Amino acid sequence: MNKTITALIFSGAALCYAGMASAADLVNINVTGRVVATPCVVDTDTVSKQVDLGQPIANSLNQPGGNPIWKDFQLLLTQCPAAIQSATATFTGVVHNTDPTAFKNLGTALNSALQMTNTDHSVIYGKNSQMTVVVDNSTRQAIFPLSARIFSPAAKATGGTFNAAVSVVFTYQ
Repeated sequence: MNKTITALIFSGAALCYAGMASAADLVNINVTGRVVATPCVVDTDTVSKQVDLGQPIANSLNQPGGNPIWKDFQLLLTQCPAAIQSATATFTGVVHNTDPTAFKNLGTALNSALQMTNTDHSVIYGKNSQMTVVVDNSTRQAIFPLSARIFSPAAKATGGTFNAAVSVVFTYQ
C-alpha cells in the first residue's frame, strides 16, 4: 500500500506540474550586440606628443590673431585592422576665456592661447572639434596632419611661459 500512495502522490504532482506548464506564456528573448574590431595602435610618439612652438616675441602678439608662425605636426595611428576604414580624433581641453576656438595657456604669459588647425589652416580645431581621416589601405595607418601656434586672441600679450594641453580621443569607423 505504501508503494501505491507514493506513486499516486508523484503522479498527482506530475499532473499539477504539467497543468502549470501548459498554462504558461511563451516568451521570446532577443539578444543583440556588436562585435567590434580591435582598434588601431596609437604610435608611441603620439601618446605623449610634445610640440615645441618656439619663442615668439611678445610684440608679434600685439595684434589680435598675431603670430604668423605655425608649427606642423602629426598624430599617427598604426596597425589598423582591415575592418577599420577611417578614424576620428576628438579634441578637448581648457578653452581660452575670450576665444572658444582656442585652448588656454596654463603658463605665465598673459593674453596668449593655443590655436590648432589642419596643415592648410582651413579648419580651426577647438574644444570638442573632430577631425576624420581615412586609413591608408596599404600601410594600415591613419595620419592626422595638424598645425599649431601661439597667438593672442585679444592683443597685448606679455612675456612668460606657455603651456597648453589638448587631449585627444580616437574613435574608429
